[in-house]
Amino acid sequence: MKVVILSDKKPGHYKQSLGIVQKMPECQMEWLEIQFRAKWRDNFLRVFMFVFGGMPLPTSFIRMLLRSSLTTSAYNAILQIQDIDVVLSTGSSVAAVNLLLGKKLSAKTVTCRRPSPIGIRHFDLAILPMLSWESAKGRDNVCKTIGVPNPISPDTLNAERTALEQKLDLPDCPRIGILVGGTDQHETITIEDAEHLGKICTAVVKKINIQIVVTTSRRTPSNVTEYLKSQLAHADWCPFFIQPNTISELDDPYQAILALSDLIIVTADSFSMVCEAASSGRQVIVLSLSQKVRRQPKRYKVYEYMEQHSIVRQCTLEALPQQIDEALASSYESNIPLQDTEKAVNAIQMLISENK
Repeated sequence: MKVVILSDKKPGHYKQSLGIVQKMPECQMEWLEIQFRAKWRDNFLRVFMFVFGGMPLPTSFIRMLLRSSLTTSAYNAILQIQDIDVVLSTGSSVAAVNLLLGKKLSAKTVTCRRPSPIGIRHFDLAILPMLSWESAKGRDNVCKTIGVPNPISPDTLNAERTALEQKLDLPDCPRIGILVGGTDQHETITIEDAEHLGKICTAVVKKINIQIVVTTSRRTPSNVTEYLKSQLAHADWCPFFIQPNTISELDDPYQAILALSDLIIVTADSFSMVCEAASSGRQVIVLSLSQKVRRQPKRYKVYEYMEQHSIVRQCTLEALPQQIDEALASSYESNIPLQDTEKAVNAIQMLISENK
């Protein structure tokens, strides 16, 4: 099978597409970075494909649309693509290009998540997390997953862990990985949250022999990042504190934290990070921080489902110390990982086999 992945350069989208392709046996992959000449051309193409995406379009017209919308380098790269089975994309800005390439090359079109405003009706397959199931009622082109596909799996992390422990000369002790997200319209992490979290970390390491490794995200407020760094980065029980876009001796610092951790604490604002942690097979605590609004976002319904099925635990900062104790006490029990990536791979393989 030959798959071309369309990238909008967003890491969260990149990881979803990459996770699927990495688990496809005997899959040849090509990677295209899609860039538009201007934002309005991106918007125009989305609206155009919302209206006409289900109609046959002449190849010459498709080329004209792509040439007028994309940068010269992106358009020239597209012209080199031939003989592919699947066009795969994640994100709204590349969805229209996905549909146009599918028409041009007679390939199957697959989208992760629901792209706006195009929707999923024109795609051969849409891989949708539980967040989007309601909007896909009655559609037969949907693969329903709990979370989102990603490259994380227990086997991958377990193999990486041993090598990392030797490379970093780490002691044989339990570790907690903390994945700190940021802010959105529903919730945020405040400096008060950061102070509370820092105190909890200090209290935990005083009580038991344990290490804590931390990463912040691009969305983490700068004052929160600086505070946590000042409190944790130089502690002897914190072997590394990772900030995005900083130089590291590790090839993939984020995945290294997942691999080295027995317990992962991830802030609830980042659905993709929660899904990656929940795919790890480790004990996972989804941590709720300061709420901007009273009504919880839809992702909390997914977290509740995960908790009911022993995939994650949920708690607030106030309950975190007790949850850490309970999770570490059960760290050698099997934890049920998400299987979303495998489910997406099976759906794509079935799509292709049905048309052979």
